[in-house]
Amino acid sequence: MISRSAVLVIAAGFLSAFWTGCAASPPAAAVLSQAVAPTESQHPDPNAPYVIPASPRPAPAPLATDAQAPLCSPDALKVQEIAGSMHGSYHSTKLGFRNQTGVACRLSGYPLVALLNGQGQSLGSIAVERTTEAAVRAELAEAAPQHGGAPPESAGSALAKVILMPKSVAAFRVVWSAGENCAQVTRLLITAPGTARSFSVAQPMRVCTGRIQVTPLGLDQGDD
Repeated sequence: MISRSAVLVIAAGFLSAFWTGCAASPPAAAVLSQAVAPTESQHPDPNAPYVIPASPRPAPAPLATDAQAPLCSPDALKVQEIAGSMHGSYHSTKLGFRNQTGVACRLSGYPLVALLNGQGQSLGSIAVERTTEAAVRAELAEAAPQHGGAPPESAGSALAKVILMPKSVAAFRVVWSAGENCAQVTRLLITAPGTARSFSVAQPMRVCTGRIQVTPLGLDQGDD
């Protein structure tokens, strides 16, 4: 038979174990809160910026180089008058070969220029000499034209290649001294370097001193 004191001791131990277990266990609300607490991966910040992944850009097409661009064919070109200027009797007209195609091509050197009178006959009495763009600009800036001009370029001189992208223009100048009682020119026959086809351009002019001068081709930058 268990004594009363033994019963009290057992009951005290049981109550002590019960309260110890309750103290170690979290409250039900805390357990529920931990179970439903959202994480960043489940609910991202609605105010965070949305970043669209960058799509890869296509590589730019390679630019035409001297080696890649073929010689311009006459069918790809059109001759046009760009501008004219004068200083006293010294006259200059700026002409150009325009690339009418969608493919780049190249030109270099001096164009061939022939002079025609009103009857379509060649004026062989007028010499065609080579000069430089710098010499032409210098003469246009002088108070009085210097008819000596620049020395002709030698056949072995290296001339820059002009790469003509679609719709670009390779320009050159024709310069002369004008006067009332000088040879009458009606048209110019112009041939691109390295080609055989000539373009006829209406260009009325009076040529004195028995010569005209021509500059080499250069990419037209829109300046005169």
